[in-house]
Amino acid sequence: MVVLNRVLMLALLAFSSTLMASERYRQALVDNDGVVHILTEDGRKLMVGPEPELAEIGSPISLHQIRIAPDRRAVGWMVKYPSCCTSYPIPLTLVVYSEGAKRAYRGSGLPIWRWRFLAGGSQVAFQQETVHGGTGIRFELHDVRSGDLVDVFDWPVGPDNQPVADAVLPDWAKATAIEIKTRTGT
Repeated sequence: MVVLNRVLMLALLAFSSTLMASERYRQALVDNDGVVHILTEDGRKLMVGPEPELAEIGSPISLHQIRIAPDRRAVGWMVKYPSCCTSYPIPLTLVVYSEGAKRAYRGSGLPIWRWRFLAGGSQVAFQQETVHGGTGIRFELHDVRSGDLVDVFDWPVGPDNQPVADAVLPDWAKATAIEIKTRTGT
């Protein structure tokens, strides 16, 4: 009987991990309490959040830019927090939910202004820079499933402390850099 129970338990664990690995998302929205509601393609409803307070910054103000990955296996969103130095909240955290795991990315601690899923949804890239732009531009690329940092690109600056116009970006960073290149005149 004990052996049968162990076999059944192992079979259930294997089945549930298979379900989790193939979980696909149809829709995602945020409610007034900062909880993200995710509807799976098989009709299940998941609730994720709310996001935590950040030390010395405070509680989140809002969530925005909620997106589902092209492969529908991940959902991401930005979290805005109060700022001491602006009249508006700033996005300091990117959150990605996939296969039952929620990962929060803060990068270098600067605001995260742009982000996107790449490689069909298996990677996520984001761009950070100072509040009023132009300096401290950093791109990070992460693996969605593990959360591991895959690559980093820090935009070089010239002697005038402005982003150099002829910087060579890795392919994964180019799509989010279009606006920056336009500002630098290239």
